[in-house]
Amino acid sequence: MGMSYKRAWELIGTLNAMFRAPLVDSTRGGPGGGGAVLTELGREVLAQYRAFEAEAAAGGAEHLAALRALLRDIPEGK
Repeated sequence: MGMSYKRAWELIGTLNAMFRAPLVDSTRGGPGGGGAVLTELGREVLAQYRAFEAEAAAGGAEHLAALRALLRDIPEGK
């Protein structure tokens, strides 16, 4: 994702603090290794966000297509 491990955990901490319960539950590393999982609330928030994202994309598809048509051609890899 192009961000540091520390930055990702800072963002998770911010999200956990914003909601009524944590979105991500983590365990520290050790012999078996640590890890992180979405909580039930985290799964609900993700589902709501994905639904919003899909509705926004569908609702704005015509405008996005019009904006894309106005873009200059950019070579691949740039």
